[in-house]
Amino acid sequence: MTKMFFVRDQKNKIDISSKMNIKFYFLLSIFLILFCITLTAQELKLPLEIKSGHLNSVWQLNDSIKAKVFIETGFPKIVINEAFANNRLLGLVQMEKASEDAYIVLWGNNNKIKVSYIINDSLEINGKKEKIDAFVADFSTIKSWRDYDIIYPLRDLTGPIEINIKDGYMIVRKGIDALDPGFIVFNAKSDDKTKGLYITTTLLVYDTLKTKEKLKGNFLLDLGAGNALFVNRNLPKVEKFVCHSDRMVLKDTTKFKPNPLNKLSIIIPDKIQLGNITLKKNFVIATKMFKSDNSSHYVGMIGNPFFANFIVIFDFKNNKVYMKPNSVL
Repeated sequence: MTKMFFVRDQKNKIDISSKMNIKFYFLLSIFLILFCITLTAQELKLPLEIKSGHLNSVWQLNDSIKAKVFIETGFPKIVINEAFANNRLLGLVQMEKASEDAYIVLWGNNNKIKVSYIINDSLEINGKKEKIDAFVADFSTIKSWRDYDIIYPLRDLTGPIEINIKDGYMIVRKGIDALDPGFIVFNAKSDDKTKGLYITTTLLVYDTLKTKEKLKGNFLLDLGAGNALFVNRNLPKVEKFVCHSDRMVLKDTTKFKPNPLNKLSIIIPDKIQLGNITLKKNFVIATKMFKSDNSSHYVGMIGNPFFANFIVIFDFKNNKVYMKPNSVL
């Protein structure tokens, strides 16, 4: 009798234990589903367009204000158009008069842009409160800026950012825990002056006979650059690379006239290899850039026509860049 009771009680224990396991896994599944939904909800897809080689988007501020935004990576500060700030942001943020000697000097040239105000406040951008540490300047005198309301460095956005130039969108707060294995990972380094990322790698250019020239160094990842690749002829090793690549330099002066001041030339190789990525139908702009401590750190820049071949994810927090081809390279 005792033995039979023991067996029946053990069976009950097993049944109860099984039911508890089922309930636990059911609740765990619900939690994981809700967690995934929450993660997905955090991601925000925004329009993206390329115009004159530059990336731009339309963002919403404080639920009702639409802003035309120039997207940048190699840029140290948010800059807001003075006309837009006066017409749309007064009363929303605090604007402090800038000192008389406050100027913006763009990377690669010596043009100075007067800063009229400084903003250090918060603003709702695309449904999320973001801290705004910005300069206010007159965009009307700057040809490449005059159609925009804001110049925005991506590093100032929360979380990783996916850029897809070909399909015309960007995703902010991109989840990267379970990325497609087709992504190539680059370990990048942070440039504190430009708020951008750069990679140290080797550029190879090949002619039709598969003869190659090589350039190794730091390349700034710059969504503000309107060509695939720039190389900086101020540096002796870059000048040597350009001279060795002379057989690939465009010489049709009916289409292109070299500038004697910046020694501008165009290298048109049969193919380009950057690290472990190989591309065709891309060219290299070789030019003397404005000399500065910042520009001398780089042998070149990588720009939008290069990134257009990929889905690119910038993870500024972890200094990583992910690229997945979105077309046949």
